[in-house]
Amino acid sequence: MSPTLDSQIKEFALAEGADLFGVAPVERYAEYGMQVQERMEETGATSEDFMIAREDTSFFARLVTAENTLPEAKAIIVIGAYAYDELAAHTYQGPELRGKIARTYSYYPVVRQIAEAVTKFLRNRGYAAVHGQDVPLKYVADRIGLGCYGKHGVLLTERYGSYVALRAVISNAPLAVTQSEKVQLCRDCELCTRTCPTGALYAPYKVNPRLCLNPITRRIDHIAPEIRPKMGNRIHGCDICQEVCPANRGLTPRKPDPRSGFDPQHHASHKELGGIERSPELLRLLSSEYPQIIRRNAVIALANTGWGRKDVLPAIRANMETCGDDLRSYFQWAVDTLSDH
Repeated sequence: MSPTLDSQIKEFALAEGADLFGVAPVERYAEYGMQVQERMEETGATSEDFMIAREDTSFFARLVTAENTLPEAKAIIVIGAYAYDELAAHTYQGPELRGKIARTYSYYPVVRQIAEAVTKFLRNRGYAAVHGQDVPLKYVADRIGLGCYGKHGVLLTERYGSYVALRAVISNAPLAVTQSEKVQLCRDCELCTRTCPTGALYAPYKVNPRLCLNPITRRIDHIAPEIRPKMGNRIHGCDICQEVCPANRGLTPRKPDPRSGFDPQHHASHKELGGIERSPELLRLLSSEYPQIIRRNAVIALANTGWGRKDVLPAIRANMETCGDDLRSYFQWAVDTLSDH
């Protein structure tokens, strides 16, 4: 018996490096849209707080149904890649002060390239296919049992915890919907809501993007002095809620996928990360060769972690000479903070 299209496409995706694979139905995910609207009303957040461009007024409405992306859509393929690897385990013990970048970011290029290959596979067989993020990925993955929502708003999986990068392929191929038994991994645990330093997790399963360090560290917006100490040494994104999550205990870091890293050309979240390693040396990031956001976050991280180091204050003062007024205020704050220790 020849393999079905369903088995062919799954086997192909797994061979390309996918760790999760599922097929969701094409339907109107109206509940997702209502949840987003509820968060915005409760927190006063705007689309820009969700890292959505102000001019993209239809973003969330577009996510509600895959037919907005592909009118003849019949299936949503959800692909996931395990993103916790040895290069982003943050266990560096050398003499340099190091910053943290959210672990999952470096696997966006991996899952994108897998989705591109799956898209090509389908098109070569005569089907329409579009890959991207134009569906509510975590919501859809939760619905078909690839994982479940955690109280921190991140998808939890039994095997890979919450460190999973997701991508979708929307197609008109007649694929069978995945029917997996849904697991509940959060239960009575509320470690994430208790340890979020800014109070962004204001209720179970509810995140206030105005207070979440993930978008805060990526936006050019002013970072209030009371927020800065809560960033620790995080310079792009935040994993605090995932670091305390029991679902992530005992995970074995994977060997790095050669496709992993930062790709500013294809990923908006990587815009400031070109040429930066997963756990970069903070003093180096003070230089004017790096984007303003990275320099700002690096000097905040040094103010939080660099006390007692004789080389930190001179480096901050020297690099302050190349700062504009706004950036200079963060450097001066860091000098004042370290001088008080």
